[in-house]
Amino acid sequence: MASTPLSSLPSRSFVFIDANIFIYGLSGESAQSAQLLERCLREDVTGITLFETVNEATHRFMVAEALAKGLITRGTAKRLREQSGLIPALSDYWVNVERLLALNLLFVPVNEEILRAAQPERQAFSLLTNDSMIVACMREYGVSFLATNDADFERVTGITVFKPSDLLT
Repeated sequence: MASTPLSSLPSRSFVFIDANIFIYGLSGESAQSAQLLERCLREDVTGITLFETVNEATHRFMVAEALAKGLITRGTAKRLREQSGLIPALSDYWVNVERLLALNLLFVPVNEEILRAAQPERQAFSLLTNDSMIVACMREYGVSFLATNDADFERVTGITVFKPSDLLT
């Protein structure tokens, strides 16, 4: 199933937001992603996510800051873990997390039923764990729109993937 441009997401939609949209929008890599987050803030659309997704974005912001400051030479958690004494010096990433938390998002809870429902999604669509949790939550809460730049979701039936088209590849 093909994706739809993020800019065409209809007003008054409910849209599940993946971590990469937060990264692109808050770091300035995608104006379309930033516009979506602004639409959530204005309540033009209802942005839905998981705390687990925010945690993933937080991790990626932290590693990116360490890389940008030259504290690590490759953007991997392993590199940062090997030099964990540097972690207290990182704080810029938290500014983006605070901005994310202020976006007027709806955080949906995950329970055992959703955790179990994610397994058949992984099996049916060859998804990684976090992606299967997103799909299981979308199905549980009746959300069919997903904002992401992850092509893996295009294999999933029953959802519409909205992707930013303004990223440099």
